[in-house]
This record gives sequence, C-alpha cells and structure tokens, in this order.
Amino acid sequence: MKWRLTSGVSCDKKLSPELKGKFYRVVVRPIMLYGAECWPIKNSHTQKMKVAEMRMLRWMCG
Repeated sequence: MKWRLTSGVSCDKKLSPELKGKFYRVVVRPIMLYGAECWPIKNSHTQKMKVAEMRMLRWMCG
C-alpha cells in the first residue's frame, strides 16, 4: 500500500483530526512497520522512519 493511495481518507478536510489519527495508527503505521522485527536496526533506520512518519503526519494535517 502506498501512502498516496490513502490520501482520500487522510487529506479529506471533512474528517476530524481524531479520525485521521486513528486511521494512521490502525492502517498506515502497521504497514510501515511490517517485518521490522527482522531488520537489523540502526540509528539511521530509526531516523528515516521518524522522518517518514512526521512527513506523513504533516501532510495529513494540511
């Protein structure tokens, strides 16, 4: 699932921020972290995940 495919829900001005946040926590974040327990975790990977998450949240909030 690509982030832009969720833009219909995540960027809809009619939806409340609470609902958008719930959608992000229930749908988007698990997809991003799928298989993460198998990754060799490095600080650079953690930082990239944080950057991607903040970018998506800023995009959702408008």
